[in-house]
Amino acid sequence: MPHELIAGLEAAAVGVLVLLLVPKRGVNHIRERFADLSSGRRRWLFEPPAWQRAKRPEGARMAVLAAIDVFELGVPLFVAGRLAEQRSAQIYLARQSRWADTPEALVAAHLKGGMTDAELHSQLASRGFPQPSAKAVFKKVEARPLISVKWWLERQALAEAAVISNGAPDAERAVRNAEEAEEEPEDLDEAELSRSADTDPSHLTIRTLGRLQLLQAGQDYGPMLMSKKVLAFIWLYLLVRRLLEPAGWVQRSAFAEEFSPGLSVKRQSKRMRDRVGDILRRDLPEALATRLTVDRQAMRLDLSNCSIDVVRLQEVARQCADQKGMLTSDLVAEARRMLDETEGECLPGWEEIEAEANGGQGAAKEYVRALREVAETARVDLMGALAANHLARQEPRKAIALLENGLEHQPDREDLARKLRAAYLETGQHARAAELQKEHALDT
Repeated sequence: MPHELIAGLEAAAVGVLVLLLVPKRGVNHIRERFADLSSGRRRWLFEPPAWQRAKRPEGARMAVLAAIDVFELGVPLFVAGRLAEQRSAQIYLARQSRWADTPEALVAAHLKGGMTDAELHSQLASRGFPQPSAKAVFKKVEARPLISVKWWLERQALAEAAVISNGAPDAERAVRNAEEAEEEPEDLDEAELSRSADTDPSHLTIRTLGRLQLLQAGQDYGPMLMSKKVLAFIWLYLLVRRLLEPAGWVQRSAFAEEFSPGLSVKRQSKRMRDRVGDILRRDLPEALATRLTVDRQAMRLDLSNCSIDVVRLQEVARQCADQKGMLTSDLVAEARRMLDETEGECLPGWEEIEAEANGGQGAAKEYVRALREVAETARVDLMGALAANHLARQEPRKAIALLENGLEHQPDREDLARKLRAAYLETGQHARAAELQKEHALDT
Protein backbone atom coordinates (compact mmCIF):
# COMPACT_ATOMS: atom_id res chain seq x y z
CA MET A 1 0.00 0.00 0.00
CA PRO A 2 1.49 3.41 -0.93
CA HIS A 3 2.97 5.44 1.91
CA GLU A 4 0.88 8.48 0.97
CA LEU A 5 -2.35 6.47 1.25
CA ILE A 6 -1.36 5.14 4.68
CA ALA A 7 -0.56 8.66 5.87
CA GLY A 8 -3.88 9.94 4.54
CA LEU A 9 -5.81 7.18 6.31
CA GLU A 10 -3.99 7.90 9.57
CA ALA A 11 -4.76 11.61 9.28
CA ALA A 12 -8.39 10.85 8.54
CA ALA A 13 -8.56 8.53 11.56
CA VAL A 14 -7.09 11.23 13.80
CA GLY A 15 -9.58 13.75 12.42
CA VAL A 16 -12.53 11.44 13.06
CA LEU A 17 -11.22 10.76 16.58
CA VAL A 18 -11.01 14.49 17.30
CA LEU A 19 -14.53 15.04 15.93
CA LEU A 20 -15.87 12.31 18.20
CA LEU A 21 -14.04 13.37 21.36
CA VAL A 22 -13.99 17.19 21.35
CA PRO A 23 -17.25 19.04 22.24
CA LYS A 24 -18.54 21.38 19.50
CA ARG A 25 -20.67 23.54 21.80
CA GLY A 26 -19.93 25.71 24.80
CA VAL A 27 -19.53 23.74 28.02
CA ASN A 28 -19.41 26.66 30.46
CA HIS A 29 -20.21 25.83 34.10
CA ILE A 30 -20.08 22.09 33.30
CA ARG A 31 -19.03 21.30 36.89
CA GLU A 32 -22.09 23.09 38.31
CA ARG A 33 -24.37 21.33 35.83
CA PHE A 34 -23.06 17.90 36.86
CA ALA A 35 -23.43 18.88 40.53
CA ASP A 36 -27.07 19.81 39.90
CA LEU A 37 -27.62 16.47 38.13
CA SER A 38 -26.06 14.49 40.98
CA SER A 39 -28.36 16.20 43.50
CA GLY A 40 -31.51 15.86 41.37
CA ARG A 41 -32.01 19.62 40.88
CA ARG A 42 -31.54 19.32 37.12
CA ARG A 43 -33.03 16.71 34.77
CA TRP A 44 -30.83 17.21 31.70
CA LEU A 45 -27.19 18.24 31.36
CA PHE A 46 -28.05 20.96 28.81
CA GLU A 47 -31.57 20.35 27.48
CA PRO A 48 -33.64 17.27 26.59
CA PRO A 49 -32.00 15.23 23.81
CA ALA A 50 -33.10 16.10 20.30
CA TRP A 51 -34.66 12.69 19.77
CA GLN A 52 -36.81 13.14 22.88
CA ARG A 53 -37.95 16.63 21.90
CA ALA A 54 -39.07 15.37 18.47
CA LYS A 55 -42.72 14.49 18.01
CA ARG A 56 -43.04 10.67 17.85
CA PRO A 57 -39.65 10.03 16.20
CA GLU A 58 -39.15 6.82 14.22
CA GLY A 59 -36.25 4.46 14.87
CA ALA A 60 -34.00 5.77 12.07
CA ARG A 61 -34.77 9.39 12.96
CA MET A 62 -34.02 8.73 16.62
CA ALA A 63 -30.64 7.30 15.63
CA VAL A 64 -29.82 10.33 13.49
CA LEU A 65 -30.84 12.77 16.26
CA ALA A 66 -28.83 10.82 18.85
CA ALA A 67 -25.80 10.88 16.50
CA ILE A 68 -26.13 14.66 16.23
CA ASP A 69 -26.07 14.95 20.04
CA VAL A 70 -22.96 12.72 20.18
CA PHE A 71 -21.24 14.88 17.55
CA GLU A 72 -22.08 18.16 19.36
CA LEU A 73 -21.03 16.99 22.84
CA GLY A 74 -18.29 14.49 22.05
CA VAL A 75 -18.43 10.85 23.11
CA PRO A 76 -16.96 11.23 26.66
CA LEU A 77 -19.18 14.17 27.61
CA PHE A 78 -22.23 12.56 25.96
CA VAL A 79 -21.78 9.28 27.87
CA ALA A 80 -21.03 11.03 31.18
CA GLY A 81 -24.05 13.30 30.69
CA ARG A 82 -26.44 10.44 29.96
CA LEU A 83 -25.22 8.48 33.01
CA ALA A 84 -25.65 11.56 35.21
CA GLU A 85 -29.14 12.15 33.78
CA GLN A 86 -30.14 8.59 34.65
CA ARG A 87 -28.88 9.18 38.18
CA SER A 88 -30.92 12.40 38.37
CA ALA A 89 -34.07 10.53 37.29
CA GLN A 90 -33.50 7.88 39.98
CA ILE A 91 -33.06 10.55 42.67
CA TYR A 92 -36.22 12.31 41.54
CA LEU A 93 -38.28 9.10 41.57
CA ALA A 94 -36.90 8.19 45.00
CA ARG A 95 -37.87 11.63 46.28
CA GLN A 96 -41.37 11.19 44.88
CA SER A 97 -41.72 7.78 46.52
CA ARG A 98 -40.78 9.27 49.89
CA TRP A 99 -43.31 12.06 49.38
CA ALA A 100 -46.18 9.56 49.30
CA ASP A 101 -45.74 8.79 53.03
CA THR A 102 -45.57 12.39 54.25
CA PRO A 103 -48.47 14.11 56.03
CA GLU A 104 -48.62 16.68 53.23
CA ALA A 105 -49.23 13.93 50.67
CA LEU A 106 -51.96 12.38 52.79
CA VAL A 107 -53.73 15.71 53.25
CA ALA A 108 -53.44 16.42 49.52
CA ALA A 109 -54.98 13.04 48.69
CA HIS A 110 -57.80 13.78 51.09
CA LEU A 111 -58.45 17.19 49.54
CA LYS A 112 -58.63 15.61 46.09
CA GLY A 113 -61.23 13.11 47.30
CA GLY A 114 -58.92 10.12 47.51
CA MET A 115 -59.85 9.32 51.13
CA THR A 116 -62.47 10.26 53.69
CA ASP A 117 -61.91 12.19 56.92
CA ALA A 118 -61.85 8.99 58.93
CA GLU A 119 -59.32 7.38 56.59
CA LEU A 120 -57.11 10.49 56.77
CA HIS A 121 -57.12 10.50 60.58
CA SER A 122 -56.40 6.76 60.60
CA GLN A 123 -53.48 7.06 58.18
CA LEU A 124 -51.95 9.97 60.12
CA ALA A 125 -52.33 8.16 63.43
CA SER A 126 -50.78 4.93 62.10
CA ARG A 127 -47.69 6.86 60.96
CA GLY A 128 -47.38 8.87 64.16
CA PHE A 129 -48.23 12.23 62.54
CA PRO A 130 -50.25 14.95 64.33
CA GLN A 131 -53.92 15.26 63.45
CA PRO A 132 -55.06 18.22 61.32
CA SER A 133 -56.76 21.18 62.91
CA ALA A 134 -60.52 21.34 63.02
CA LYS A 135 -62.22 22.75 59.95
CA ALA A 136 -63.19 26.39 60.00
CA VAL A 137 -66.92 27.12 60.12
CA PHE A 138 -68.15 30.06 58.09
CA LYS A 139 -70.19 32.61 59.93
CA LYS A 140 -73.80 32.57 58.93
CA VAL A 141 -74.72 35.68 56.96
CA GLU A 142 -78.09 37.13 57.84
CA ALA A 143 -80.17 38.98 55.29
CA ARG A 144 -80.72 42.65 56.02
CA PRO A 145 -83.51 44.90 54.80
CA LEU A 146 -82.75 47.06 51.75
CA ILE A 147 -81.64 50.63 52.54
CA SER A 148 -83.63 53.32 50.80
CA VAL A 149 -81.89 55.87 48.57
CA LYS A 150 -83.47 58.72 50.53
CA TRP A 151 -81.92 57.53 53.80
CA TRP A 152 -78.48 57.18 52.16
CA LEU A 153 -78.64 60.73 50.74
CA GLU A 154 -79.55 62.10 54.15
CA ARG A 155 -76.56 60.31 55.71
CA GLN A 156 -74.24 61.75 53.04
CA ALA A 157 -75.45 65.26 53.76
CA LEU A 158 -74.83 64.79 57.51
CA ALA A 159 -71.30 63.47 56.80
CA GLU A 160 -70.45 66.47 54.63
CA ALA A 161 -71.73 68.84 57.32
CA ALA A 162 -69.51 67.10 59.89
CA VAL A 163 -66.45 67.53 57.66
CA ILE A 164 -67.11 71.26 57.23
CA SER A 165 -67.60 71.85 60.95
CA ASN A 166 -64.55 69.77 61.94
CA GLY A 167 -62.11 70.64 59.17
CA ALA A 168 -58.87 70.55 61.15
CA PRO A 169 -58.86 66.86 62.14
CA ASP A 170 -59.86 65.85 58.61
CA ALA A 171 -57.10 68.01 57.16
CA GLU A 172 -54.55 66.38 59.45
CA ARG A 173 -55.83 62.95 58.41
CA ALA A 174 -55.45 63.90 54.75
CA VAL A 175 -51.86 64.99 55.38
CA ARG A 176 -51.10 61.67 57.09
CA ASN A 177 -52.59 59.74 54.17
CA ALA A 178 -50.48 61.72 51.71
CA GLU A 179 -47.33 61.00 53.73
CA GLU A 180 -48.13 57.28 53.83
CA ALA A 181 -48.63 57.28 50.07
CA GLU A 182 -45.19 58.87 49.60
CA GLU A 183 -43.60 56.21 51.81
CA GLU A 184 -44.95 53.39 49.62
CA PRO A 185 -43.65 53.97 46.09
CA GLU A 186 -44.03 50.30 45.30
CA ASP A 187 -47.77 50.86 44.83
CA LEU A 188 -47.10 52.88 41.65
CA ASP A 189 -48.30 51.11 38.53
CA GLU A 190 -46.04 50.24 35.61
CA ALA A 191 -47.09 53.25 33.53
CA GLU A 192 -46.08 55.66 36.30
CA LEU A 193 -42.74 53.89 36.68
CA SER A 194 -42.12 54.16 32.94
CA ARG A 195 -42.92 57.88 32.97
CA SER A 196 -40.53 58.32 35.91
CA ALA A 197 -37.75 56.57 33.98
CA ASP A 198 -38.35 58.77 30.93
CA THR A 199 -38.52 62.09 32.74
CA ASP A 200 -36.09 61.66 35.65
CA PRO A 201 -32.44 61.84 34.49
CA SER A 202 -31.28 60.19 37.73
CA HIS A 203 -33.45 57.08 37.22
CA LEU A 204 -31.37 53.93 36.67
CA THR A 205 -32.69 50.91 34.76
CA ILE A 206 -30.81 47.69 35.60
CA ARG A 207 -31.12 44.65 33.35
CA THR A 208 -29.30 41.51 34.45
CA LEU A 209 -31.03 38.71 32.54
CA GLY A 210 -29.41 37.70 29.27
CA ARG A 211 -27.13 40.77 29.33
CA LEU A 212 -25.98 43.50 31.69
CA GLN A 213 -27.38 46.95 31.01
CA LEU A 214 -27.20 49.99 33.28
CA LEU A 215 -29.29 52.65 31.56
CA GLN A 216 -29.47 56.22 32.83
CA ALA A 217 -30.37 59.32 30.82
CA GLY A 218 -30.13 57.35 27.58
CA GLN A 219 -26.62 55.99 28.24
CA ASP A 220 -25.71 52.36 28.89
CA TYR A 221 -22.90 52.02 31.45
CA GLY A 222 -22.96 48.20 31.36
CA PRO A 223 -20.21 47.60 28.74
CA MET A 224 -17.91 50.10 30.45
CA LEU A 225 -18.40 48.40 33.81
CA MET A 226 -17.79 44.93 32.35
CA SER A 227 -14.48 46.17 30.91
CA LYS A 228 -13.24 46.97 34.46
CA LYS A 229 -13.67 43.49 35.92
CA VAL A 230 -12.25 44.15 39.39
CA LEU A 231 -14.46 47.21 39.91
CA ALA A 232 -17.37 45.38 38.29
CA PHE A 233 -16.94 42.66 40.92
CA ILE A 234 -17.43 45.20 43.73
CA TRP A 235 -20.45 46.92 42.17
CA LEU A 236 -22.23 43.76 41.02
CA TYR A 237 -21.48 41.85 44.25
CA LEU A 238 -23.16 44.60 46.25
CA LEU A 239 -26.05 44.58 43.73
CA VAL A 240 -26.58 40.85 44.21
CA ARG A 241 -26.45 41.11 48.01
CA ARG A 242 -28.97 43.97 47.94
CA LEU A 243 -31.37 42.00 45.72
CA LEU A 244 -31.16 38.92 47.95
CA GLU A 245 -31.34 40.72 51.31
CA PRO A 246 -33.71 43.61 52.17
CA ALA A 247 -31.06 45.67 53.98
CA GLY A 248 -28.14 44.69 51.77
CA TRP A 249 -25.44 45.96 54.14
CA VAL A 250 -22.13 44.08 53.84
CA GLN A 251 -19.54 44.34 56.59
CA ARG A 252 -16.29 45.78 55.28
CA SER A 253 -14.22 43.07 56.95
CA ALA A 254 -16.36 40.33 55.38
CA PHE A 255 -16.14 41.94 51.96
CA ALA A 256 -12.36 42.35 52.28
CA GLU A 257 -12.09 38.60 52.93
CA GLU A 258 -14.35 37.93 49.93
CA PHE A 259 -12.44 40.34 47.70
CA SER A 260 -8.92 39.14 48.63
CA PRO A 261 -9.07 35.61 50.07
CA GLY A 262 -5.78 34.26 51.36
CA LEU A 263 -4.13 37.62 52.07
CA SER A 264 -3.40 39.02 55.50
CA VAL A 265 -6.09 41.15 57.12
CA LYS A 266 -3.98 44.28 56.67
CA ARG A 267 -3.42 43.67 52.95
CA GLN A 268 -7.08 42.75 52.47
CA SER A 269 -8.20 46.04 54.01
CA LYS A 270 -5.72 48.07 51.98
CA ARG A 271 -6.69 46.45 48.65
CA MET A 272 -10.38 46.96 49.32
CA ARG A 273 -9.84 50.56 50.48
CA ASP A 274 -7.82 51.37 47.37
CA ARG A 275 -10.37 49.88 44.99
CA VAL A 276 -13.34 51.54 46.67
CA GLY A 277 -11.42 54.82 46.59
CA ASP A 278 -10.83 54.32 42.86
CA ILE A 279 -14.57 53.91 42.35
CA LEU A 280 -15.43 57.05 44.29
CA ARG A 281 -12.68 59.20 42.77
CA ARG A 282 -12.22 58.49 39.08
CA ASP A 283 -12.67 54.97 37.67
CA LEU A 284 -16.47 54.82 37.47
CA PRO A 285 -18.92 57.45 36.23
CA GLU A 286 -20.89 59.42 38.76
CA ALA A 287 -24.11 57.59 37.85
CA LEU A 288 -22.67 54.35 39.28
CA ALA A 289 -20.18 55.63 41.85
CA THR A 290 -22.71 57.76 43.76
CA ARG A 291 -24.84 54.72 44.44
CA LEU A 292 -22.10 53.14 46.54
CA THR A 293 -22.72 53.91 50.23
CA VAL A 294 -19.69 53.33 52.49
CA ASP A 295 -19.21 53.98 56.19
CA ARG A 296 -16.60 52.84 58.69
CA GLN A 297 -18.21 49.46 59.31
CA ALA A 298 -20.24 48.44 56.24
CA MET A 299 -21.09 49.20 52.64
CA ARG A 300 -24.04 48.70 50.31
CA LEU A 301 -25.53 49.75 46.99
CA ASP A 302 -28.31 52.36 46.93
CA LEU A 303 -31.12 51.09 44.67
CA SER A 304 -33.57 53.93 45.21
CA ASN A 305 -35.07 55.38 42.02
CA CYS A 306 -34.21 52.18 40.12
CA SER A 307 -36.15 49.69 38.02
CA ILE A 308 -34.64 46.19 37.97
CA ASP A 309 -35.71 43.35 35.69
CA VAL A 310 -35.37 40.64 38.35
CA VAL A 311 -37.59 42.59 40.76
CA ARG A 312 -40.20 43.32 38.09
CA LEU A 313 -40.14 39.67 37.00
CA GLN A 314 -40.94 38.56 40.55
CA GLU A 315 -43.73 41.15 40.86
CA VAL A 316 -45.45 40.03 37.64
CA ALA A 317 -45.09 36.37 38.59
CA ARG A 318 -46.68 37.10 41.99
CA GLN A 319 -49.55 39.04 40.38
CA CYS A 320 -50.26 36.17 37.97
CA ALA A 321 -50.08 33.56 40.73
CA ASP A 322 -52.57 35.53 42.84
CA GLN A 323 -55.17 35.23 40.07
CA LYS A 324 -55.18 31.41 40.44
CA GLY A 325 -56.37 30.73 36.90
CA MET A 326 -57.76 33.05 34.26
CA LEU A 327 -55.74 36.23 33.68
CA THR A 328 -56.75 39.58 32.23
CA SER A 329 -55.53 40.46 28.74
CA ASP A 330 -53.27 43.21 30.13
CA LEU A 331 -51.65 40.82 32.61
CA VAL A 332 -51.15 38.18 29.90
CA ALA A 333 -49.44 40.77 27.67
CA GLU A 334 -47.20 41.92 30.53
CA ALA A 335 -46.30 38.32 31.47
CA ARG A 336 -45.35 37.46 27.87
CA ARG A 337 -43.34 40.67 27.58
CA MET A 338 -41.41 39.80 30.74
CA LEU A 339 -40.69 36.28 29.46
CA ASP A 340 -39.34 37.71 26.20
CA GLU A 341 -37.23 40.39 27.89
CA THR A 342 -35.79 38.18 30.66
CA GLU A 343 -34.73 35.21 28.56
CA GLY A 344 -31.15 34.18 29.29
CA GLU A 345 -28.86 33.68 32.25
CA CYS A 346 -28.77 36.16 35.11
CA LEU A 347 -25.52 38.17 35.18
CA PRO A 348 -23.81 36.46 32.22
CA GLY A 349 -20.06 36.72 32.37
CA TRP A 350 -19.95 36.74 36.18
CA GLU A 351 -17.53 33.81 36.30
CA GLU A 352 -14.91 35.77 34.30
CA ILE A 353 -15.33 38.80 36.57
CA GLU A 354 -14.96 36.69 39.70
CA ALA A 355 -11.90 34.88 38.31
CA GLU A 356 -10.23 38.23 37.61
CA ALA A 357 -11.09 39.72 41.04
CA ASN A 358 -10.35 36.89 43.48
CA GLY A 359 -9.55 33.82 41.40
CA GLY A 360 -13.00 32.36 42.02
CA GLN A 361 -12.05 31.45 45.60
CA GLY A 362 -14.74 33.35 47.51
CA ALA A 363 -18.39 32.68 48.26
CA ALA A 364 -19.73 35.24 45.79
CA LYS A 365 -20.61 32.49 43.31
CA GLU A 366 -23.14 31.10 45.79
CA TYR A 367 -24.94 34.45 46.04
CA VAL A 368 -25.04 34.75 42.25
CA ARG A 369 -26.28 31.19 41.98
CA ALA A 370 -29.05 31.94 44.49
CA LEU A 371 -30.11 35.01 42.48
CA ARG A 372 -30.15 32.95 39.29
CA GLU A 373 -32.40 30.39 40.99
CA VAL A 374 -34.75 33.19 42.10
CA ALA A 375 -35.00 34.52 38.54
CA GLU A 376 -35.47 31.06 37.05
CA THR A 377 -38.21 30.22 39.56
CA ALA A 378 -40.03 33.46 38.75
CA ARG A 379 -39.84 32.70 35.00
CA VAL A 380 -41.14 29.16 35.52
CA ASP A 381 -43.95 30.51 37.73
CA LEU A 382 -44.89 32.88 34.90
CA MET A 383 -44.95 29.98 32.43
CA GLY A 384 -47.17 28.00 34.79
CA ALA A 385 -49.55 30.94 35.27
CA LEU A 386 -49.87 31.52 31.51
CA ALA A 387 -50.44 27.79 30.99
CA ALA A 388 -53.13 27.78 33.69
CA ASN A 389 -54.77 30.71 31.90
CA HIS A 390 -54.85 28.73 28.64
CA LEU A 391 -56.26 25.68 30.41
CA ALA A 392 -58.98 27.80 32.02
CA ARG A 393 -59.88 29.14 28.56
CA GLN A 394 -60.04 25.61 27.08
CA GLU A 395 -56.81 26.09 25.09
CA PRO A 396 -54.72 23.08 26.18
CA ARG A 397 -52.49 23.04 23.08
CA LYS A 398 -51.21 26.53 23.84
CA ALA A 399 -50.46 25.46 27.42
CA ILE A 400 -48.37 22.41 26.45
CA ALA A 401 -45.36 24.33 25.09
CA LEU A 402 -45.20 26.56 28.18
CA LEU A 403 -45.42 23.63 30.58
CA GLU A 404 -42.82 21.58 28.72
CA ASN A 405 -40.44 24.53 28.77
CA GLY A 406 -41.02 25.08 32.48
CA LEU A 407 -40.35 21.41 33.30
CA GLU A 408 -37.12 21.50 31.30
CA HIS A 409 -35.83 24.23 33.63
CA GLN A 410 -37.26 22.82 36.88
CA PRO A 411 -38.07 19.12 36.44
CA ASP A 412 -39.12 18.68 40.08
CA ARG A 413 -42.17 20.97 39.71
CA GLU A 414 -45.01 18.53 40.31
CA ASP A 415 -47.62 21.29 39.83
CA LEU A 416 -46.42 21.83 36.26
CA ALA A 417 -46.29 18.10 35.61
CA ARG A 418 -49.92 17.71 36.68
CA LYS A 419 -51.04 20.59 34.45
CA LEU A 420 -49.08 19.13 31.53
CA ARG A 421 -50.62 15.69 32.06
CA ALA A 422 -54.09 17.24 32.02
CA ALA A 423 -53.24 19.14 28.81
CA TYR A 424 -51.99 15.92 27.18
CA LEU A 425 -55.21 14.12 28.09
CA GLU A 426 -57.39 16.95 26.79
CA THR A 427 -55.57 16.88 23.44
CA GLY A 428 -55.75 13.09 23.13
CA GLN A 429 -52.05 12.41 23.79
CA HIS A 430 -52.68 9.55 26.20
CA ALA A 431 -49.33 7.83 25.66
CA ARG A 432 -47.39 10.97 26.52
CA ALA A 433 -49.64 11.55 29.54
CA ALA A 434 -48.92 8.01 30.80
CA GLU A 435 -45.19 8.47 30.24
CA LEU A 436 -45.23 11.76 32.11
CA GLN A 437 -47.21 10.23 34.98
CA LYS A 438 -44.66 7.42 35.29
CA GLU A 439 -41.64 9.72 35.05
CA HIS A 440 -42.92 12.09 37.78
CA ALA A 441 -44.66 9.39 39.88
CA LEU A 442 -47.99 11.20 39.69
CA ASP A 443 -50.93 9.49 41.33
CA THR A 444 -54.15 9.16 39.36
